[in-house]
Amino acid sequence: MLEKGFSVPDLINPALPQSISWLPLPPGWFVSAGLLLIALLIFLLFRLARWRRNLWRREALAALQQPHTVDSWLELIKRILLMHQPRTLVSHTLSPEQLLQQVEIDNDLRQQLSDKYCRPDNQLDASQAARLQTQLKNWLEKLPYV
Repeated sequence: MLEKGFSVPDLINPALPQSISWLPLPPGWFVSAGLLLIALLIFLLFRLARWRRNLWRREALAALQQPHTVDSWLELIKRILLMHQPRTLVSHTLSPEQLLQQVEIDNDLRQQLSDKYCRPDNQLDASQAARLQTQLKNWLEKLPYV
């Protein structure tokens, strides 16, 4: 058959269509990119708002690292409670015992803080201060986000 003028088609390298251009993009890609950008912006705004709302927590954790007297420990606890409870509820607590009932600390530390409140010798020893610092840090981390 080849003698009569028939040729074998070139099957090794077939003719391919031209490649598709990526530019200009179809309008659907611009809409998708816009929606993705809006979603990312909303996500970042929520993260920024949460970061700003938790400024008090970062400040309280930094304040825990400072040396404190019993009076300043109770002042810090009261400031933390004011972030989570209405001011009228916290301001009606007249004694340290009432204030410390809302905090998750050991009973002996609670008693020490209550006994040494507004006294001339109102320092906790180093081991008690370290225990109180650890327990207050754990309590702070368990508090819900405001």
